[in-house]
Amino acid sequence: MIELAILDMAGTTIDDRDEVYRVLRESTERHGATYTDEEFQQWMGTEKRWAIENLLKLGGVDADEILVEQAWAWFREELRQTYTDTPPTPLAGVEEALRELKANGIKIGLTTGFSREIADLILDSLGWKEGEIIDHIVAGDEVPVGRPEPFLIQAVMAHLDVHDTAAVVSAGDTASDVESARRAGVTSIGVLTGHLTRADFDALDADLVLGSVADLPSHTVMAREVR
Repeated sequence: MIELAILDMAGTTIDDRDEVYRVLRESTERHGATYTDEEFQQWMGTEKRWAIENLLKLGGVDADEILVEQAWAWFREELRQTYTDTPPTPLAGVEEALRELKANGIKIGLTTGFSREIADLILDSLGWKEGEIIDHIVAGDEVPVGRPEPFLIQAVMAHLDVHDTAAVVSAGDTASDVESARRAGVTSIGVLTGHLTRADFDALDADLVLGSVADLPSHTVMAREVR
């Protein structure tokens, strides 16, 4: 029986119109970084400051600590302004699914590559409060290393006192979400509300692929059986 569902934010539970990826890319390209769409995609879902540092280096920029900090500061301010002007919204059917999961006794955790300040901005705009529609959130700057390492998932589990990995599912729209779930030893669920296809998730060996988190309530009981 599933006790805890851990969900990514942008592209998985919320629709931010891909603004995070526009701003992430611009934060590095404005300093001269160049890379392909495929190269950029591998950094989707990861902790954003780390992604900026690596994208700058990947893009041929001599990224010292000062430059990385400048790019990171610009990213945070630009994204804050973007989300303030046009707040993200829940993906279709997701809020109803979260309430159904909660009604069925399943705890809800959110994880994100955003910093806490950006995550809180999004949650406030959605009206999602810890202890109500969600039980706990862990942001990318609250763990030693973000995805694809398992620390975000493990931090949610520890806070909510869920220790059986067989009782946990983790859903996300990126390759790093799937890999993070694998490293944490929990059931990995790929959702098709981001940029990856079912074939992409199959190649990543995701345990389960769903069209959306909105489909999750009907799969939580059997999710572990697909491993």
